[in-house]
Amino acid sequence: MQDSLLVKRITLHRVNIPLQFTFKTARGTVQNRETIIIEMENEDGQKGYGECVAFADPFYTDETVDLAWHRLVHHYGPAMLSAQIERAKEIHDIADFVHAALGMMASERAGSESEYQHIHSPMAVAGLENALLNLECTVKGQNTVEYVMGESLQDTIPCGVAIGDIPMDTLIDVVRTHVEQGCQRIKLKIKPEDGYERTKLVRAAFPNITLAVDANRSYSFAQIDDVALLNDFNLACIEEPFDVSSVQTLALLKQEALSKGLWSITTPICLDESILTFEDLEYAVRHDLIDVLNIKIGRLGGLYPVKRIIDYCRDNDIKFWIGSMVETGVSKMLHVQLAALADTYMAGDLSDSKRYFEDDLIMPDITFTDGQMTVPKGPGLGVEVRPDVLSRYAVETVVIETL
Repeated sequence: MQDSLLVKRITLHRVNIPLQFTFKTARGTVQNRETIIIEMENEDGQKGYGECVAFADPFYTDETVDLAWHRLVHHYGPAMLSAQIERAKEIHDIADFVHAALGMMASERAGSESEYQHIHSPMAVAGLENALLNLECTVKGQNTVEYVMGESLQDTIPCGVAIGDIPMDTLIDVVRTHVEQGCQRIKLKIKPEDGYERTKLVRAAFPNITLAVDANRSYSFAQIDDVALLNDFNLACIEEPFDVSSVQTLALLKQEALSKGLWSITTPICLDESILTFEDLEYAVRHDLIDVLNIKIGRLGGLYPVKRIIDYCRDNDIKFWIGSMVETGVSKMLHVQLAALADTYMAGDLSDSKRYFEDDLIMPDITFTDGQMTVPKGPGLGVEVRPDVLSRYAVETVVIETL
């Protein structure tokens, strides 16, 4: 069996896939999922796939599809092939070197890169890492997530559904449909205008389901009392309630609220897009800003950073669960497998591929029966990527090869 890994070709597919429904949050709306699929091929013709899950618009983080594409085509991809790295873990060192070099170049001259110099690209790096890990583990005959995490996965996972900011008069019917199909956890996207009423309506209709809410940083800190009202509903967590620019800002505001006796939130606080690095998480834990962490591979920069972060959560009594990026199965399958870790806090944002896409990019696709899914544990992703569907939805393709 091959013991090292040399990639001879990277093919970048810029993909645009229609969603089966419009996904709306307090911060943005997605109707078509534009994404980047990274295909790596070694000298033996074996392939691995990863996905860069940045959105077209910067409503989630500053990293966009355009930025990630630019970095992958012009910097990360060529640098990776030039370095002839032999392990997926080495991609992170290459990315750090490239970003430092770009910052120096951009400060010396104006140009297309200057507008990007202060923006990191964890989702692009994660896509590269995931593709090489998929290839590496396929060669080794090991499952990617089990290989990185160093632990076995459970055989099944429960379904969890995130429901966007849909009309109030349809909300209960939509939730009921998912609950009747076996969904064990509902997460509502909320905003200050009707967040309390929306949550109250669902909790009254379904008093026993696991219920969480996600505000996507839509409440100002001055609305802290409105957030505290959600204590009434026995929620698993309130995700990203406050419109703050950083965990440092959140810490200052919380300290001030505590000193004035204004902090009365008892529902667990979950952080998502506020935590982009390991250092962010350390700071949030040190200042008592977080009870629960939403894990997303792309946001955190890859599976190796995710392992470090999960280990830290375990050591510091921070609960964690597995989110999703309205991504294709190339990325979501890794989230399915992470959700099969034995100590996840609640069901992830993981439901059928068919809910999102007419045709997903993997086979078999993600399918739950009576609210449960059997977790694929085969080599690499554990599923196959469908080249025909990938080709159908690709709007641009770039090939980077070794000389």
